[in-house]
Amino acid sequence: MRSNTILGDVMVNQPGAAGMTGDPAITMGKSVSPAISPPAVAPPVAAGSTIPGAIVSTQTGAAVGANEVTSLPSYVTTIVNAPFGASSPVEPAIGSGVSAGSSELGISLGSFRLYPQLEVNTGADSNVFAQSASLGTVGSFYTTISPTFDLRSDWSNHALHILATGIAGFYASAPTQNYRNYTLQADGKIDIYTDFYATWSAAYKQNTEALGTPNVAFAQAPTVANSIPVSLSLYQRFNRLFYQLKGGMTRYTYTDFGAITVDGLPASSRDRTEFEESLRIGYDIFDDLALFVQPGLNQRRYVVQSNSADQDRDSDGQLVNVGATWSPSAATRLEATVGYQNQAYRSFGGSTGAVTFGLSGSWNGYAPLTLRPSIQRSVSETALSNYKNYVSTTYGLDFNYLIHDVWTAVGGVSLVTAAYTPVDGSGVAPRTDSIYRGQIGLLYSLRPQVQIGPFFEYTNGSSTDPTTGPGYDREIFSVRLIAKR
Repeated sequence: MRSNTILGDVMVNQPGAAGMTGDPAITMGKSVSPAISPPAVAPPVAAGSTIPGAIVSTQTGAAVGANEVTSLPSYVTTIVNAPFGASSPVEPAIGSGVSAGSSELGISLGSFRLYPQLEVNTGADSNVFAQSASLGTVGSFYTTISPTFDLRSDWSNHALHILATGIAGFYASAPTQNYRNYTLQADGKIDIYTDFYATWSAAYKQNTEALGTPNVAFAQAPTVANSIPVSLSLYQRFNRLFYQLKGGMTRYTYTDFGAITVDGLPASSRDRTEFEESLRIGYDIFDDLALFVQPGLNQRRYVVQSNSADQDRDSDGQLVNVGATWSPSAATRLEATVGYQNQAYRSFGGSTGAVTFGLSGSWNGYAPLTLRPSIQRSVSETALSNYKNYVSTTYGLDFNYLIHDVWTAVGGVSLVTAAYTPVDGSGVAPRTDSIYRGQIGLLYSLRPQVQIGPFFEYTNGSSTDPTTGPGYDREIFSVRLIAKR
């Protein structure tokens, strides 16, 4: 069976750690590969800087019981980096500053607690192949099924988290777009002394690069992208001063299931390993405000040193960020960064530099409303042979609004841009692709753990190169069922 859906190379995950290009695949400051989350999460008691690492954009951070929204399944779903016509559950890893703590949800298994979730979408997609009206559009009924099993330890010291999640999509009139994506992940925390501990994570992820997303180079059936991210970090604080040393490695392999475009790189020319190292040093200015500086390095090494276009795409990068973590309340925690990334290539000559920035966290200053911003910018690898790379920028905002008891309004907006840097002497001009996306829905709670309701999603793709870039409009109507135990 073919695996196909959305991802693009903005695997964005997740930001700043090994694994972007949409945590969007994985690169310096990247990309979310999206995460997956427990029904309710309790924030740490201490100030913002006591929480190491970058905050994932979908991290809730609200105290259990502080707001009824925290017990609703919709609270932890997002459209950022999710397949078209679906949302993605988001799970902060152990050590990211949140932990499971709801007694209303979850199944007790000895010293562990299991949080199962199921999301089902069924509806109609007006433009499955993301084509312009001049080329003709194809509509189809579709269904997505997304189960999640999240197991977390309940120990006084140390922590262990195991996650298994997936999403399968089926198109009645376009079977080439059917897909199966999944994530198998384990992460944990090892307490060494007071305010001194190590965190680790390892995962296997299968995603697809769907039509209508940045950085695709196939004609019909999407390419499958597999990744194996591994990371290890050491965190320690001395009164108000703290540091975090982090290292990571991500292995990427690709499989083409359809013909790629003339200027695209085949799967064998994209397989690579990315390494990242960073050091964050920070200081608590106030109990709720911490400032930090975070320099880092990355190395990108391709399996085939001379690819199908006779190119050596190996590169080395440097990144420096300054940022702040603000935690004015138990329900609000935001982290903002700004910096500069430079990526130098062995054979292309010169380097690509870009100002980088990010914003992530959760805001719940007004009780019925929860906002989760997600902004991330980085230099990412491209699947197009005429370009060195592309500067990937993602702006996203998800929200939940508790209208009245059993009614919740949910949705989000996002903008993803890909600004490509031409290979010297290729004869192509710089190109920028833009993908706008919005989703709005209304969920009715049959029970606090079960919700159902209608959703509408609109996507627009455009490019400064109308010949090879995206140019389409897409509408999706669906009914969504979200259930947690």
